[in-house]
Amino acid sequence: MSVTVSPFSPGGLTLTLVLGPAEADGVARAREVRIASSRPTGFSAMLLAGRPMGDVPGMVGRLHSLCGRAHAVASEAAIAAASGGDANGVVAARFDGLVAERLGEHLRSTFAGPGPVGLAVDGEVLAEVRAVLASARALDAGAAGAAAAMQRVRDGVHRLGLGIDRRGRFRARPRSWAAAMLVRVGPATGDQFLPIDRLTAADDRAVVTALAADPAGFAARPQLAGRRPETGPAARRTAGPGVVDGRARLTARLAEIAEAAHLLAAPASDKARMAADWVTAASVGPAMGYAAVESPRGRLHHLVRLDDDGRVAAYAILAPTEWNFHADGPLTATLGANRWGGTEDGARAERIAALFDPCVGFEVAFEEYGDA
Repeated sequence: MSVTVSPFSPGGLTLTLVLGPAEADGVARAREVRIASSRPTGFSAMLLAGRPMGDVPGMVGRLHSLCGRAHAVASEAAIAAASGGDANGVVAARFDGLVAERLGEHLRSTFAGPGPVGLAVDGEVLAEVRAVLASARALDAGAAGAAAAMQRVRDGVHRLGLGIDRRGRFRARPRSWAAAMLVRVGPATGDQFLPIDRLTAADDRAVVTALAADPAGFAARPQLAGRRPETGPAARRTAGPGVVDGRARLTARLAEIAEAAHLLAAPASDKARMAADWVTAASVGPAMGYAAVESPRGRLHHLVRLDDDGRVAAYAILAPTEWNFHADGPLTATLGANRWGGTEDGARAERIAALFDPCVGFEVAFEEYGDA
Protein backbone atom coordinates (compact mmCIF):
# COMPACT_ATOMS: atom_id res chain seq x y z
CA MET A 1 0.00 0.00 0.00
CA SER A 2 1.42 3.36 -0.95
CA VAL A 3 -0.11 6.54 0.35
CA THR A 4 0.89 10.06 -0.63
CA VAL A 5 0.02 12.81 1.84
CA SER A 6 0.92 16.40 2.53
CA PRO A 7 3.94 16.77 4.82
CA PHE A 8 1.71 18.88 7.07
CA SER A 9 -0.76 16.02 7.59
CA PRO A 10 -0.11 13.68 10.56
CA GLY A 11 -1.05 10.69 8.42
CA GLY A 12 -2.19 7.37 9.87
CA LEU A 13 -1.51 3.65 10.15
CA THR A 14 -3.31 0.59 8.83
CA LEU A 15 -2.57 -2.76 10.49
CA THR A 16 -3.52 -5.83 8.44
CA LEU A 17 -3.39 -9.34 9.89
CA VAL A 18 -3.44 -12.14 7.33
CA LEU A 19 -4.75 -15.22 9.14
CA GLY A 20 -3.87 -18.78 8.24
CA PRO A 21 -6.28 -21.74 8.38
CA ALA A 22 -7.98 -22.40 11.71
CA GLU A 23 -6.32 -25.00 13.89
CA ALA A 24 -8.10 -27.84 15.67
CA ASP A 25 -9.25 -25.60 18.51
CA GLY A 26 -10.71 -23.07 16.07
CA VAL A 27 -8.05 -20.40 16.42
CA ALA A 28 -5.51 -19.26 13.85
CA ARG A 29 -2.08 -17.72 13.65
CA ALA A 30 -1.25 -14.64 11.62
CA ARG A 31 0.71 -15.73 8.56
CA GLU A 32 1.61 -12.11 7.96
CA VAL A 33 1.22 -8.76 9.71
CA ARG A 34 1.46 -5.67 7.52
CA ILE A 35 1.70 -2.06 8.61
CA ALA A 36 0.97 0.61 6.02
CA SER A 37 1.87 4.13 7.06
CA SER A 38 0.91 7.46 5.55
CA ARG A 39 2.98 9.32 8.14
CA PRO A 40 5.18 11.89 6.38
CA THR A 41 8.89 11.34 7.02
CA GLY A 42 11.99 12.90 5.55
CA PHE A 43 10.37 16.25 4.75
CA SER A 44 12.53 18.13 7.27
CA ALA A 45 15.43 18.54 4.85
CA MET A 46 13.19 20.22 2.30
CA LEU A 47 11.43 22.52 4.76
CA LEU A 48 14.39 23.51 6.90
CA ALA A 49 17.27 23.69 4.41
CA GLY A 50 18.70 27.19 4.25
CA ARG A 51 16.88 28.43 7.35
CA PRO A 52 18.81 30.44 9.95
CA MET A 53 19.53 28.13 12.87
CA GLY A 54 17.73 30.41 15.32
CA ASP A 55 14.46 30.06 13.43
CA VAL A 56 14.43 26.28 13.32
CA PRO A 57 13.43 25.08 16.84
CA GLY A 58 10.26 27.15 16.92
CA MET A 59 9.37 26.10 13.40
CA VAL A 60 9.95 22.41 14.20
CA GLY A 61 7.80 22.67 17.32
CA ARG A 62 4.94 24.22 15.37
CA LEU A 63 5.14 21.59 12.63
CA HIS A 64 4.53 18.76 15.10
CA SER A 65 1.08 18.94 16.65
CA LEU A 66 1.94 16.14 19.09
CA CYS A 67 5.08 16.24 21.23
CA GLY A 68 5.89 19.67 19.81
CA ARG A 69 7.87 20.64 22.91
CA ALA A 70 10.06 17.52 22.67
CA HIS A 71 10.72 18.28 19.00
CA ALA A 72 11.57 21.91 19.72
CA VAL A 73 13.96 20.99 22.55
CA ALA A 74 15.60 18.28 20.44
CA SER A 75 16.08 20.81 17.65
CA GLU A 76 17.48 23.53 19.91
CA ALA A 77 19.84 21.11 21.69
CA ALA A 78 21.07 19.56 18.43
CA ILE A 79 21.76 23.01 16.98
CA ALA A 80 23.58 24.04 20.16
CA ALA A 81 25.74 20.91 19.89
CA ALA A 82 26.46 21.60 16.22
CA SER A 83 27.34 25.26 16.78
CA GLY A 84 29.41 24.87 19.95
CA GLY A 85 26.64 26.22 22.18
CA ASP A 86 25.43 25.08 25.59
CA ALA A 87 23.10 22.14 24.97
CA ASN A 88 22.84 21.43 28.71
CA GLY A 89 21.68 24.98 29.31
CA VAL A 90 18.98 24.53 26.67
CA VAL A 91 17.69 21.41 28.41
CA ALA A 92 17.73 23.00 31.86
CA ALA A 93 15.73 25.99 30.62
CA ARG A 94 13.15 23.86 28.83
CA PHE A 95 12.86 20.90 31.21
CA ASP A 96 9.59 21.89 32.90
CA GLY A 97 7.99 22.11 29.48
CA LEU A 98 9.15 18.59 28.62
CA VAL A 99 7.74 17.24 31.89
CA ALA A 100 4.40 19.02 31.41
CA GLU A 101 4.17 17.73 27.85
CA ARG A 102 4.85 14.14 28.88
CA LEU A 103 2.11 14.34 31.49
CA GLY A 104 -0.34 15.95 29.09
CA GLU A 105 0.35 13.61 26.15
CA HIS A 106 0.01 10.48 28.29
CA LEU A 107 -3.13 11.80 29.92
CA ARG A 108 -4.72 12.76 26.62
CA SER A 109 -3.97 9.49 24.86
CA THR A 110 -5.05 7.36 27.82
CA PHE A 111 -8.01 9.18 29.32
CA ALA A 112 -9.34 11.61 26.73
CA GLY A 113 -8.77 9.51 23.61
CA PRO A 114 -10.10 6.04 22.79
CA GLY A 115 -7.52 4.59 25.15
CA PRO A 116 -6.22 1.04 25.16
CA VAL A 117 -9.26 -0.60 26.71
CA GLY A 118 -12.37 1.17 25.48
CA LEU A 119 -13.54 2.00 29.01
CA ALA A 120 -16.23 4.66 29.04
CA VAL A 121 -15.34 7.94 30.74
CA ASP A 122 -17.98 9.49 32.98
CA GLY A 123 -18.53 13.23 33.05
CA GLU A 124 -16.72 13.81 36.35
CA VAL A 125 -13.57 12.02 35.19
CA LEU A 126 -13.63 13.77 31.84
CA ALA A 127 -13.97 17.18 33.52
CA GLU A 128 -11.00 16.36 35.76
CA VAL A 129 -8.91 15.28 32.78
CA ARG A 130 -9.72 18.47 30.91
CA ALA A 131 -8.78 20.62 33.91
CA VAL A 132 -5.43 18.86 34.31
CA LEU A 133 -4.73 19.10 30.58
CA ALA A 134 -5.46 22.83 30.62
CA SER A 135 -3.05 23.36 33.52
CA ALA A 136 -0.38 21.18 31.87
CA ARG A 137 -0.68 23.20 28.66
CA ALA A 138 -0.27 26.42 30.65
CA LEU A 139 2.91 25.03 32.20
CA ASP A 140 4.19 23.85 28.83
CA ALA A 141 3.63 27.32 27.38
CA GLY A 142 5.35 29.02 30.32
CA ALA A 143 2.24 30.99 31.23
CA ALA A 144 2.00 33.05 34.40
CA GLY A 145 0.81 31.41 37.60
CA ALA A 146 3.03 28.35 37.35
CA ALA A 147 2.82 27.48 41.06
CA ALA A 148 -0.97 27.40 41.01
CA ALA A 149 -1.02 25.41 37.78
CA MET A 150 1.41 22.85 39.23
CA GLN A 151 -0.81 22.40 42.27
CA ARG A 152 -3.90 21.96 40.08
CA VAL A 153 -2.05 19.29 38.08
CA ARG A 154 -0.99 17.40 41.21
CA ASP A 155 -4.45 17.57 42.78
CA GLY A 156 -6.15 16.50 39.58
CA VAL A 157 -3.81 13.57 38.95
CA HIS A 158 -4.43 12.40 42.52
CA ARG A 159 -8.19 12.57 42.06
CA LEU A 160 -7.86 10.48 38.90
CA GLY A 161 -6.39 7.72 41.07
CA LEU A 162 -2.72 8.05 40.16
CA GLY A 163 -0.16 8.31 42.94
CA ILE A 164 3.39 7.65 44.09
CA ASP A 165 3.89 6.04 47.51
CA ARG A 166 6.57 6.91 50.05
CA ARG A 167 8.98 4.44 48.43
CA GLY A 168 8.57 6.09 45.06
CA ARG A 169 6.40 3.30 43.65
CA PHE A 170 3.36 3.91 41.48
CA ARG A 171 -0.05 3.10 42.95
CA ALA A 172 -3.48 3.24 41.31
CA ARG A 173 -6.06 4.04 43.96
CA PRO A 174 -8.56 1.17 44.43
CA ARG A 175 -11.91 1.68 42.70
CA SER A 176 -10.56 4.60 40.67
CA TRP A 177 -10.94 4.77 36.88
CA ALA A 178 -7.19 4.13 36.55
CA ALA A 179 -7.53 0.89 38.54
CA ALA A 180 -10.48 -0.17 36.39
CA MET A 181 -8.39 0.31 33.22
CA LEU A 182 -5.58 -1.84 34.58
CA VAL A 183 -7.99 -4.68 35.25
CA ARG A 184 -9.12 -4.54 31.63
CA VAL A 185 -5.61 -5.22 30.31
CA GLY A 186 -4.66 -7.93 32.80
CA PRO A 187 -3.83 -11.60 32.14
CA ALA A 188 -7.51 -12.50 31.66
CA THR A 189 -7.44 -10.92 28.21
CA GLY A 190 -5.17 -13.67 26.91
CA ASP A 191 -3.09 -11.09 25.05
CA GLN A 192 0.45 -12.30 24.41
CA PHE A 193 3.50 -10.04 24.52
CA LEU A 194 7.18 -10.53 23.77
CA PRO A 195 10.35 -9.45 25.61
CA ILE A 196 11.33 -5.84 25.02
CA ASP A 197 14.50 -4.95 23.14
CA ARG A 198 15.08 -1.49 24.62
CA LEU A 199 16.26 1.46 22.53
CA THR A 200 18.55 3.46 24.84
CA ALA A 201 21.23 6.13 24.85
CA ALA A 202 23.76 3.36 24.22
CA ASP A 203 22.23 3.03 20.73
CA ASP A 204 22.59 6.72 19.84
CA ARG A 205 25.92 6.37 18.06
CA ALA A 206 24.62 3.64 15.74
CA VAL A 207 21.33 5.46 15.16
CA VAL A 208 22.97 8.81 14.38
CA THR A 209 25.55 7.24 12.09
CA ALA A 210 22.83 5.49 10.07
CA LEU A 211 20.65 8.61 10.05
CA ALA A 212 23.52 10.72 8.73
CA ALA A 213 24.25 8.18 5.96
CA ASP A 214 20.64 7.94 4.77
CA PRO A 215 18.47 10.64 6.38
CA ALA A 216 15.21 10.02 4.52
CA GLY A 217 15.49 6.24 4.26
CA PHE A 218 16.55 5.55 7.83
CA ALA A 219 14.02 8.02 9.27
CA ALA A 220 11.23 6.17 7.46
CA ARG A 221 12.44 2.63 8.20
CA PRO A 222 15.06 2.51 10.96
CA GLN A 223 16.89 -0.77 11.60
CA LEU A 224 19.63 -2.00 13.89
CA ALA A 225 21.18 -5.27 12.75
CA GLY A 226 19.81 -8.32 14.54
CA ARG A 227 17.46 -6.25 16.67
CA ARG A 228 13.84 -5.22 16.99
CA PRO A 229 14.08 -2.12 19.22
CA GLU A 230 11.15 -0.70 21.15
CA THR A 231 10.96 2.67 22.84
CA GLY A 232 8.50 4.44 25.11
CA PRO A 233 7.25 4.12 28.72
CA ALA A 234 7.38 0.31 28.86
CA ALA A 235 10.95 0.27 27.54
CA ARG A 236 12.00 3.04 29.91
CA ARG A 237 10.76 1.06 32.92
CA THR A 238 12.18 -2.32 31.88
CA ALA A 239 15.58 -3.17 33.28
CA GLY A 240 16.00 -6.68 31.88
CA PRO A 241 14.80 -8.86 29.01
CA GLY A 242 11.57 -10.02 30.66
CA VAL A 243 8.15 -9.93 29.03
CA VAL A 244 6.13 -6.78 29.75
CA ASP A 245 2.43 -7.65 29.53
CA GLY A 246 -0.51 -5.36 28.83
CA ARG A 247 -1.06 -4.38 32.44
CA ALA A 248 2.62 -3.55 32.94
CA ARG A 249 2.62 -1.51 29.72
CA LEU A 250 -0.33 0.59 30.80
CA THR A 251 1.07 0.85 34.32
CA ALA A 252 4.27 2.30 32.87
CA ARG A 253 2.33 5.04 31.13
CA LEU A 254 0.16 5.84 34.15
CA ALA A 255 3.24 5.88 36.38
CA GLU A 256 4.87 8.46 34.14
CA ILE A 257 1.81 10.69 34.56
CA ALA A 258 2.05 10.48 38.35
CA GLU A 259 5.84 10.92 38.32
CA ALA A 260 5.62 13.95 36.03
CA ALA A 261 3.12 15.61 38.37
CA HIS A 262 5.58 15.20 41.26
CA LEU A 263 8.61 16.21 39.19
CA LEU A 264 7.04 19.52 38.21
CA ALA A 265 7.18 20.61 41.84
CA ALA A 266 10.54 18.98 42.63
CA PRO A 267 13.63 20.96 43.67
CA ALA A 268 15.85 22.25 40.89
CA SER A 269 18.60 19.82 41.89
CA ASP A 270 16.28 16.85 41.30
CA LYS A 271 15.25 18.22 37.93
CA ALA A 272 18.87 18.74 36.90
CA ARG A 273 19.63 15.12 37.80
CA MET A 274 16.64 13.81 35.86
CA ALA A 275 17.30 16.00 32.81
CA ALA A 276 20.39 13.97 31.95
CA ASP A 277 18.20 10.87 31.60
CA TRP A 278 15.68 12.68 29.41
CA VAL A 279 17.95 14.42 26.89
CA THR A 280 21.32 13.59 25.31
CA ALA A 281 23.07 15.97 22.90
CA ALA A 282 26.54 16.00 21.36
CA SER A 283 28.63 17.14 18.42
CA VAL A 284 29.23 14.39 15.85
CA GLY A 285 31.46 16.27 13.43
CA PRO A 286 32.28 19.76 12.16
CA ALA A 287 29.15 21.93 12.47
CA MET A 288 27.09 18.77 13.04
CA GLY A 289 25.17 17.77 16.17
CA TYR A 290 22.38 15.55 17.37
CA ALA A 291 19.97 15.41 20.27
CA ALA A 292 17.91 12.50 21.58
CA VAL A 293 14.91 13.32 23.76
CA GLU A 294 12.84 10.82 25.72
CA SER A 295 9.56 12.17 24.40
CA PRO A 296 6.25 10.82 25.73
CA ARG A 297 6.15 8.00 23.16
CA GLY A 298 9.85 7.22 23.18
CA ARG A 299 13.33 8.23 22.09
CA LEU A 300 13.23 11.02 19.50
CA HIS A 301 16.34 11.84 17.44
CA HIS A 302 17.19 15.09 15.65
CA LEU A 303 20.35 15.51 13.56
CA VAL A 304 21.49 18.80 12.04
CA ARG A 305 24.43 20.04 9.96
CA LEU A 306 25.04 23.77 9.65
CA ASP A 307 26.78 25.70 6.88
CA ASP A 308 29.39 28.40 7.34
CA ASP A 309 26.70 31.07 7.67
CA GLY A 310 24.88 29.34 10.53
CA ARG A 311 22.07 28.10 8.31
CA VAL A 312 20.74 24.57 8.06
CA ALA A 313 22.60 22.54 5.46
CA ALA A 314 20.97 19.21 6.37
CA TYR A 315 18.34 18.10 8.87
CA ALA A 316 16.80 14.75 9.82
CA ILE A 317 14.20 13.64 12.37
CA LEU A 318 13.58 10.07 13.55
CA ALA A 319 10.40 9.67 15.61
CA PRO A 320 9.70 6.82 18.06
CA THR A 321 6.64 5.63 16.15
CA GLU A 322 8.93 4.51 13.33
CA TRP A 323 10.57 2.03 15.73
CA ASN A 324 7.48 0.68 17.47
CA PHE A 325 5.36 0.48 14.31
CA HIS A 326 8.13 -0.65 12.00
CA ALA A 327 7.10 -3.18 9.35
CA ASP A 328 9.28 -5.73 11.18
CA GLY A 329 9.07 -4.08 14.58
CA PRO A 330 7.83 -4.98 18.05
CA LEU A 331 4.13 -4.50 17.36
CA THR A 332 4.10 -6.69 14.25
CA ALA A 333 5.99 -9.41 16.15
CA THR A 334 3.54 -9.14 19.06
CA LEU A 335 0.48 -9.42 16.83
CA GLY A 336 2.09 -12.38 15.09
CA ALA A 337 2.62 -14.13 18.43
CA ASN A 338 -1.08 -13.99 19.32
CA ARG A 339 -3.78 -16.45 18.29
CA TRP A 340 -6.88 -15.21 16.50
CA GLY A 341 -10.26 -16.42 15.36
CA GLY A 342 -12.61 -15.12 18.05
CA THR A 343 -15.45 -12.63 17.89
CA GLU A 344 -13.37 -9.99 19.69
CA ASP A 345 -10.37 -10.12 17.33
CA GLY A 346 -10.75 -6.53 16.17
CA ALA A 347 -11.01 -5.15 19.71
CA ARG A 348 -8.06 -7.28 20.85
CA ALA A 349 -5.80 -6.09 18.03
CA GLU A 350 -6.78 -2.48 18.66
CA ARG A 351 -6.11 -2.87 22.39
CA ILE A 352 -2.66 -4.35 21.80
CA ALA A 353 -1.76 -1.66 19.24
CA ALA A 354 -2.98 1.13 21.53
CA LEU A 355 -0.67 -0.13 24.27
CA PHE A 356 2.22 0.74 21.92
CA ASP A 357 0.73 4.28 21.75
CA PRO A 358 1.11 5.49 18.15
CA CYS A 359 1.23 9.24 17.63
CA VAL A 360 -1.40 9.03 14.84
CA GLY A 361 -4.71 7.29 14.34
CA PHE A 362 -4.80 3.69 13.19
CA GLU A 363 -7.21 1.05 11.93
CA VAL A 364 -7.09 -2.74 11.99
CA ALA A 365 -8.13 -5.13 9.21
CA PHE A 366 -8.15 -8.93 8.92
CA GLU A 367 -7.68 -11.02 5.79
CA GLU A 368 -7.79 -14.73 5.15
CA TYR A 369 -4.60 -16.29 3.82
CA GLY A 370 -4.96 -16.71 0.06
CA ASP A 371 -7.22 -13.67 -0.27
CA ALA A 372 -4.44 -11.16 0.44
